[in-house]
Amino acid sequence: MVTARDVIQSIAKRFPEISKPQRRLSLGERFIWTGIVLVIYVLMSHTFLYGVPQAAKLAQQNPIILNIIFAQRMGTLTTLGIGPIVTAGIILQLLVGAQIIRLDLSKSEDRALFTALNKIFAVVITIFEAAVFSYSGWLGHMDFQTATLVFIQLLAATTLIVLMDELVQKGWGLGSGVSLFIAVGVAENIIVNLFSPIILPDGYYQGIILALIQAAFTGMPITPLLVRGQFPDILGLVSTFCLLFLIVYLEAVRVEVPIQYARFGGFATKYPIKFLYVSNIPVIFASTVFTNIYYLSSIIWSRFNINNDNMFLNILGMFNSTAYTHDRIFQPLGGLAYYMTSPYNIYGVIHDPIRGVVYAFIMIGFCLLFAKFWVDIAGLSPEKVAEQLIQAGMQVPGFRRAPPIIANIIRRYISTVTILGAIIVALIAVLGDYFNVFGGGIGILLLTGILYQYYQLLVRERLTEMYPALSRLLGE
Repeated sequence: MVTARDVIQSIAKRFPEISKPQRRLSLGERFIWTGIVLVIYVLMSHTFLYGVPQAAKLAQQNPIILNIIFAQRMGTLTTLGIGPIVTAGIILQLLVGAQIIRLDLSKSEDRALFTALNKIFAVVITIFEAAVFSYSGWLGHMDFQTATLVFIQLLAATTLIVLMDELVQKGWGLGSGVSLFIAVGVAENIIVNLFSPIILPDGYYQGIILALIQAAFTGMPITPLLVRGQFPDILGLVSTFCLLFLIVYLEAVRVEVPIQYARFGGFATKYPIKFLYVSNIPVIFASTVFTNIYYLSSIIWSRFNINNDNMFLNILGMFNSTAYTHDRIFQPLGGLAYYMTSPYNIYGVIHDPIRGVVYAFIMIGFCLLFAKFWVDIAGLSPEKVAEQLIQAGMQVPGFRRAPPIIANIIRRYISTVTILGAIIVALIAVLGDYFNVFGGGIGILLLTGILYQYYQLLVRERLTEMYPALSRLLGE
């Protein structure tokens, strides 16, 4: 009898696959492969899609937070970015966590099946999203042949991105391709904001550091550089550094629960719980929902409501038809798309403070909802932690060594850090946009977390190279 597992494995075998290296590569070799992958991705993000009208303008003027989370650049080969990979991973994590798909990820065969499913889902989502972007008119009105050519480009480019992510994860590179692509996108945005040599209409350089040097050597006034709206300014520079230090500090904050070994009562220790317990997962989920609503409403509007005269479709989203006709810029004017899209800078908040407040409250609400949901399905709940502690031979001093008792004690800590952490990351994302933080609040949050992960990875790799016995101890 053919099982679902057999069908999935049979389908997965027909997909292109990156094989693992036959030997363990040195750290230098893995650096080289990682660099090659990054260079290819950056080149793809600056290669415009053939046949797309005004692709350059789409790439420059699409201020969507998902461009950071999904490392995408509209109008280029990375129009879909890592979106299909991340979306497929999130869907599978939710299905496995809710036990709709029953997999034990501690088993190698189930992990292999999860990886195969993730690749299949990613390709299916790629086909769907490529079709939507190509044939819906979102990238511009094209004839069927041109739209088909764009569809083929998006499908081929995103499949290559999936394979590059697999190459990195299979041991050729370092860490995860998804993390690399996000980090390089945020870092590029920060570098442009700091050092871009383009002269803006106000006569200053786009990069705020060059603009400050320009003002110092030419005697130009520094006042116009304090706040420049959507362009890099002193407010954004100060906010970026302040937010960076705040995130680094919060990442290091721990709530410590006293525990001890059950068999050796005198050996006491502490179980650390991160203050940002759910990390940036809630704001990623929330931003994904917001941006999908933006995309969906803009596609429906461009097809059925270009004059904003349909009362029911206006609830979903109204857009600037003049900008649509001439510049292909989708500027939300009302509906869900308007209030679930950030005002982006302090001028936007001042122009419509109600929108700024509503967006902040919606973001906080969704982050709280997703934080609670993620704790329950991702093995972070008090019950799961209590089971892990008991399996490790630990107990809480002064209490009976039983899962319900330990879970009740830990729940007080986990519930508090889950709520506070979700509110903090939501405020970081919101206020980062409002104060023109370079790379965006969520971008800085993601970049900091990724860099810390790579720091730990490099330390681990260096230690295992210096002391080969450690690799056997760590199970590598």
